[in-house]
Amino acid sequence: MKILVALVLLFSMKSEANECFSDTKKFCSGIEPGKGQIAKCLSDYQTQLTPECAKGLKEFKAKSTKNNPCFVDLTEYCSDIPSDARRLEYCLLRNEEHLSSTCSADFKQKKGNLIVRDVCAQDIANTCYSAVTEPEGAIARCLIKNKAKLSGYCQKAMGKRIAEMRKANPCFDETEKHCPTQVKFIDIHSCMEKKLPVLSVGCKKVVQAEIDKEKANPCYMDLRKHCKNGLNAVEQHHCLTVNEKELTNACNQYRIQEDVKVKKMVDLCEQDRLKLCPTAPFKNGLVLKCLKINIEKVSQGCKVLIK
Repeated sequence: MKILVALVLLFSMKSEANECFSDTKKFCSGIEPGKGQIAKCLSDYQTQLTPECAKGLKEFKAKSTKNNPCFVDLTEYCSDIPSDARRLEYCLLRNEEHLSSTCSADFKQKKGNLIVRDVCAQDIANTCYSAVTEPEGAIARCLIKNKAKLSGYCQKAMGKRIAEMRKANPCFDETEKHCPTQVKFIDIHSCMEKKLPVLSVGCKKVVQAEIDKEKANPCYMDLRKHCKNGLNAVEQHHCLTVNEKELTNACNQYRIQEDVKVKKMVDLCEQDRLKLCPTAPFKNGLVLKCLKINIEKVSQGCKVLIK
C-alpha cells in the first residue's frame, strides 16, 4: 500500500550536524529511533526547541506527510506494530475513527481495495487486533478460534484455509486440541513433543521427524526460531552469528566444534580438493559432497574426517 512507503523515513538525529542533535539528546535520549518516534517526542517539546530544530522538525513533518498522508497517524497509533505493510493497514483500519483529516481522506480511497484484497481485514481489526503485534501465525490462530464471530466472506475464506491447512498438516486438529495457545513453531513443537504418546500415527510421524532433525543438528531449533526458512548454508551461518547471544548452549557448542572441524578439513583435505574437486563451488556443501563421492581416492587423514 503506497501510503505506507514513507514509514521507512527515520528521524534518528544521530549526527551532530543535524539541527536537532542537541534537542534530541536533551529531551529524547531514551527514545529508540525509527517510525517517527523521535519526531513525535520532539513535538511534545515544541515550545522548548531551538529555532533551528523547530524549523527542521516542521520541514521533516511536511516532507514525510507529503510522501505519506498518514505518517503522523502511523507515528501516533502504530508505533508498536511491526514494520509490515499489511499489519500497518490493520492498525489504520482499527483507528479509522481517530485518523486526521489528511490521513482519513487518503485511507478512504484505498480502504476498498484493502477489503477486497483481504476479506478478513475488518475482522482482524475488530476481533483479532491483539494478534497483530504477535509472531507470524497468531492472526490465523485467532481467526480460527473466533470463526463463529467472523463476517460471512471471512468465514468462507477461513473455512477454505482451514481445509487446506488440515490437508497439508496431519497435526492440524491435534495442535488445535493440545496446544491452542502456542503461536511460534518452536513453542508448538515443544508442546506437541510432550503429547507424543497420545498423538495419531500421522501426526506422531511429523513430530518425530522434527525431533530427529533437532538431534542431528543442535542448531536446528535455533534456526527455526531466529532465521527465515529457505536460507542456504552461508545465510544460515550468518543468521546464527547475528543472533549469537540468543542461541542455546547446545547450538553454540556445536558451532564451535564445526568451526574446529572446518579448520581441520582445510588442513587435511585441501590437497584432495585441488586434485579431485577443483571445480566444485564453495557453497551448499558441494565440496564435501564431491569428496565423499570420491571417498576411495581421498587421503587417509581426510577420509577419517569426512566419513
